[in-house]
Amino acid sequence: MVLLYGQSLLLAGVAAGLAELPGFQVEWVSTWADAGRMLAEQMPDVLIFELKGICEGHVLALLLENPHPTMVGLDTECNQAVLLSGRAARSLTLDQLSIHLREQCARQVVAPTTLPGI
Repeated sequence: MVLLYGQSLLLAGVAAGLAELPGFQVEWVSTWADAGRMLAEQMPDVLIFELKGICEGHVLALLLENPHPTMVGLDTECNQAVLLSGRAARSLTLDQLSIHLREQCARQVVAPTTLPGI
C-alpha cells in the first residue's frame, strides 16, 4: 500500500497518477489523525508526504517505530523528492517514482512462514 499524507495539489497529482498504475493500492489522508487511523489498520509499504507545511515529527517518529516503509518527502519549492534514507532525487517524475515504489513494494514481500509470531 502507498499512503499519501498532506493536502497539496502535487499530492493530488501523484495520487491520480499512481491510481492509474496497476498493482498499487493508494490511500490519501490529509490529517495526521486520519493517518493514525489508517496506520493502525495497516502499515504502508511507502509513505509519501509534503515536506513543507506538515509536522515532520510525526513522520520521523513513525520511521523510528517502523523502519520498513519507504518514506518520500515532496519539496515543491526545490523540485525534489527526498528519501528519508538521505538520498535525494531532483525532478523525480511520476514514472521514476513508480519504478522506485514497485521495487520497494517487491522487497517488502515476505514469505508468510518467516513472519514473527505466525
